[in-house]
Amino acid sequence: MKSVFGIIVFCLGWISHTTAQTTVKITGQVLDEKGKPLPFASAFLSQTTLGDRTTEAGNFTIKGVPPGKYDLIVSYLGYEPLLMPVNVTGELTGVVAVLKPKAGVLKEVVVRRNAERDRLMRIFKEIWVGKSVNAEQCTILNDEVIDLAYNQQKGLLTATSDDFILLENRALGYRVKFLLMNFEFHQYTGYSLYYGNPLFELMKPRNARQQRNWEKKRIEAYNGSTMHFYRSLINKQLVEDGFSVQKMVRKERKRDFVAPNGIDSASGAKVRSDGAFSKFVNYLYPGQVPYDSLMITNKEKDNYTLIFGNYLFITYKNEKEERKYMEYNHYPQKAKPGPQISYVQLLAPKVDVDRNGNVEAPMDVIVEQYWGWEKMAEMLPLDFKIINTNSKK
Repeated sequence: MKSVFGIIVFCLGWISHTTAQTTVKITGQVLDEKGKPLPFASAFLSQTTLGDRTTEAGNFTIKGVPPGKYDLIVSYLGYEPLLMPVNVTGELTGVVAVLKPKAGVLKEVVVRRNAERDRLMRIFKEIWVGKSVNAEQCTILNDEVIDLAYNQQKGLLTATSDDFILLENRALGYRVKFLLMNFEFHQYTGYSLYYGNPLFELMKPRNARQQRNWEKKRIEAYNGSTMHFYRSLINKQLVEDGFSVQKMVRKERKRDFVAPNGIDSASGAKVRSDGAFSKFVNYLYPGQVPYDSLMITNKEKDNYTLIFGNYLFITYKNEKEERKYMEYNHYPQKAKPGPQISYVQLLAPKVDVDRNGNVEAPMDVIVEQYWGWEKMAEMLPLDFKIINTNSKK
């Protein structure tokens, strides 16, 4: 099966790594519908390491928050989680989160292990965690909270969870608490979609050597990632950071099509095929797509808008494909790894991005190929930064 995935993942408030920023704090209170404080509730900024648990009085304080747009997630066992968009421009105080109880929370749930559930769980883990070298060092600590359903006629696997999924990533040194909102895997097409709200917690290293290894692996995960790409696009340094961005047009394959990887005489575009059995043919146009064809600046709103049509064919030249990616895509045994290639498509004519690189409608962005293959095992918190140790003090 070729690596074609539609991944929709929690894109909230990217923190720019190029500009020093003053951090602030968010304070608030979590209550039930009757106004009673909820102690030990969880309040965190999605896809960051920033969060807190409430006190006996239901109060929380999230410190070290860089300015930007976020989703504040508040959750408590037996209550519906609450998502609150917040725009942090300075100290944010007096936030009140009122949670509603879940319907039928007293219903007894019995988890039964059987061969079918184990089979579906293996598929879920491969799609959600991934099949990379990093994925081999990831463990779901509480898969009993995941409800799985499979429609054999449609070849559709779905998953939900009423509680946080706990993922331990020993490759990158994070323990991730993930509130899964939706998961779909279409077996017949290879298309997958999932989204939710993660909180990243730093794991304690055994020694300094392990800490250095985690830092190295995090930088490797960042380089060439979607996070890296959006930050480079906002800062207009794609080429400098190793990204080549070309226009790609996808058309349905005609029966008499016989020229994969040739040149279309009419347009000068290179003809690429995603495999002999693909229904589509891709026409790749030469030359770097200019910035004004990718994005426009909205000075009044202090944000940006992605405007590209068709597909983007993105090559990251500074790292090679992982061997496991090549094996997954059935490369010839003697093939050498090439640069990392990804496709990006907008499902809407325009998609807004804020000044920190926050895609405000992530469900309108689809990625395929290398970015589609990278999963939770490669995911980093949005407050991840690369510190330039070579800068002068």
